[in-house]
Amino acid sequence: MHLDREHEAWLDGESGPSLQWAMEVLVELARRTGADRMVPLSSAHIPGWCGNGHEEAWKGLEELSMGSSMPVTANPSAGQCIDERRRVLERLRPGHHYSFSCAPYLSGNHPARGQHVAWGGRAATAFANSVLGARSEMESLETAAAAAIARLTPLRGLHLEENRQPTIAVQVPAGAQDHALLGWTLSRELCGEVPLLCGARLTFDEARRFAFALNSRGSMPLFRLRRDPLPPAGLETIEVRPEAPISGQEPDLVVLGCPHLSEQDINRWAKRMAGRSPTSTEAWFFTSRLCMDKCPIFGAVLRSRGSMFADTCPLGMAHMMTGRSVACDSPALADCLRGRGIEAFYSPDEELLAHLVR
Repeated sequence: MHLDREHEAWLDGESGPSLQWAMEVLVELARRTGADRMVPLSSAHIPGWCGNGHEEAWKGLEELSMGSSMPVTANPSAGQCIDERRRVLERLRPGHHYSFSCAPYLSGNHPARGQHVAWGGRAATAFANSVLGARSEMESLETAAAAAIARLTPLRGLHLEENRQPTIAVQVPAGAQDHALLGWTLSRELCGEVPLLCGARLTFDEARRFAFALNSRGSMPLFRLRRDPLPPAGLETIEVRPEAPISGQEPDLVVLGCPHLSEQDINRWAKRMAGRSPTSTEAWFFTSRLCMDKCPIFGAVLRSRGSMFADTCPLGMAHMMTGRSVACDSPALADCLRGRGIEAFYSPDEELLAHLVR
């Protein structure tokens, strides 16, 4: 492992305990992954920050928050969180409108193609790698915090061009429209691969949902898109048929916003619901604070039809879903809720709309 003199001094503690801790974490990460050097970062995204422990990470982040110039964002809360830790994360972007979101690129943390980042979170990492073209490995709270403090990460895994090449081609069925379900199916059939989707034409928001579904198990943080439906020569090719969603169930709660609703999502759902009679089914809408503030008119339409939650993860409210029948816009969310004993199922957009309006 090669370190320049400044980084060696950090590791020796000459610039304080926080930088020393960060370098110790990163050097150990480099040792485990075979990295021989560090690369500078352009941004970081902190996942899974609720819960106990990681005191060294929090001390370092608190020091960083006093003078951070690099974008550092965090996932929404997913449990009972310590208020002080939330305040530390809010201070990491002084002068900026802060949002806790699983889609940080919608809230100002938008790396350029080719930049190295340290992003945790299944939805954020897959989108950064696959759509934005940035380079990130799957980061934990500890490794993302250490990278944010030192503004470095080991050159390993998906930071290296040779590890970003497709390993298998997937022929997308003609007319495939449910990209969340397609991603969910691939996540179960191609664990650990880098799929090349041949014939895929995804909008920005379809790509967001696909990225999260594909990486819902944390093992597929990169995919590639190819407009040509014919796969390239020399690459193993498979055909895939998305699993059929569970239909016919009548929920008493619909959850939309996993990953968080974008401005376009908010506008689209509001337009489709405006002027139509509501059903008795309750609706919860999840988005970032910034996206909600950008859509006051259409956001008001959604609030009139249910409840809007900003900077919050649906899993953080799972205790309020116990005993209910829950329809979700995300197959991964439905699976997580079922794991907590909640009757939850995935439904495509048209079915979700039919549950909410007449």
